[in-house]
Amino acid sequence: MWLKIVVEGVRSPFRRRGSLALRLAAWYALSAFALIFVSTAVLYQVLEANEAREDADFLAQNLDNVSLLLAGGDPSPALPANRQLYLRVMDAEGRTIVETPGMSRELPPPAPEAEPKGAPVAKVKTDVVSKTGRSFQTITAWSPASADHPARRVQIALDRAGEERLVATYRRRAWLILAASLVGCALLGALVARLGLRPIRRIGAAAGRIGQTTLHERIATDGLPSDLLGLADSFNTMLDRLQEAFSRTSRFSDNVAHELRTPIGNLRGEIEVALSKPRTGEDYRETLGSCLEECGRISRMVERLLFLARTDAAVEPLARETVEVRRELAAVHEFYDAAAADAGVALEFDAPADLTAQLDRVLFQQALGNLIANAIAHTPAGGSIWIRALKMDGALGVSVEDTGVGVSPEHIARVFERFYRVDPSRSGANAGLGLAVVKAIVERHGGRAELRSRPGSGTTVDLVFPGAVAS
Repeated sequence: MWLKIVVEGVRSPFRRRGSLALRLAAWYALSAFALIFVSTAVLYQVLEANEAREDADFLAQNLDNVSLLLAGGDPSPALPANRQLYLRVMDAEGRTIVETPGMSRELPPPAPEAEPKGAPVAKVKTDVVSKTGRSFQTITAWSPASADHPARRVQIALDRAGEERLVATYRRRAWLILAASLVGCALLGALVARLGLRPIRRIGAAAGRIGQTTLHERIATDGLPSDLLGLADSFNTMLDRLQEAFSRTSRFSDNVAHELRTPIGNLRGEIEVALSKPRTGEDYRETLGSCLEECGRISRMVERLLFLARTDAAVEPLARETVEVRRELAAVHEFYDAAAADAGVALEFDAPADLTAQLDRVLFQQALGNLIANAIAHTPAGGSIWIRALKMDGALGVSVEDTGVGVSPEHIARVFERFYRVDPSRSGANAGLGLAVVKAIVERHGGRAELRSRPGSGTTVDLVFPGAVAS
């Protein structure tokens, strides 16, 4: 029952081939099984080595006992009554003096060899296979000569059948343990992977619930491991940006609808009045002129909206060219001088004669034009407007200063927002888009736009185009 619950609990994350959960489970199972396999193999090698060492010690001990008996003058020592231990004593020519019964049937006498000059050295051989197929461990050594008898050669053999059975039993049980360990590691790896990926599934479930109407929801970071905390924070930050962009888009759509409603309502009202009864040609001409003016207002508004939309989605680089700044200021001054004169405002400009910059000429003229038109609209008759340009540490600085009505401090932070008006009762062609267009142009050049103003003392707008002027 418990095994069934575990299998059912870990099955769902592995239904998709190549899933992260499957990879984690596989790596965990293989790693754990490799450790168990290596540990088992090492223990097996240790067991074999210990058995071989104990057998060698046992043989060496018996060899010492036989050597002591031979040194004491016993020409044929008592043979051990042990079915596992065999003894053979040979003379210097290799002839057998005495041996354990049946030893010749298992192990033939070793080849004759000369008596060593120095101290005798025991020769140990492991895994010697007898004539009947049994495995022995042997030790052969010379017993030193004495005054009573010559040197003799001693061979002792130990039947290792018991040790081999023990090792074989250990080997069979080890394979059974390894097989069970492989299954256990696989199940445990699947369970660990499922538990380890639970926070990721939480993040996925939270992300799945977030939609157009639930952008306010966020991923809960309580209890998340440190490895996933950064991911959750990044995702929440992305949702903040998306919510802000969605809110900005909604406000933008509302503002567009509001701004277009006024001129379209004016057009419809004038047309309805013109069609309400027969009128003279002059009346129709006046009505058509008013309609044309409203159409021009709508057209300029649409152009500015399209420009802002293209700026938001712009991926292509600007068409920069070398611009003589003073000449461009003179051209803009000439274009707006008549409008300034009609408003009773003096328009002046100043820039170094040798000042050049890398700018998009059309966008630069458009930004200056919007600022000048805005300054003319907000400067009473008798006022002045100054356009200045100068070099600032590799950047081009342009300012448009007027002596107009100024802007209150609470509005300064928002004057560059789209559709924002300092005086909501005023309406015009810009529809609160003029300064937004200026900001978009400067930011496309990598610069910034700033406004400084005091009510009743005029306004100054500073534009900075970094890197436009060679140092």
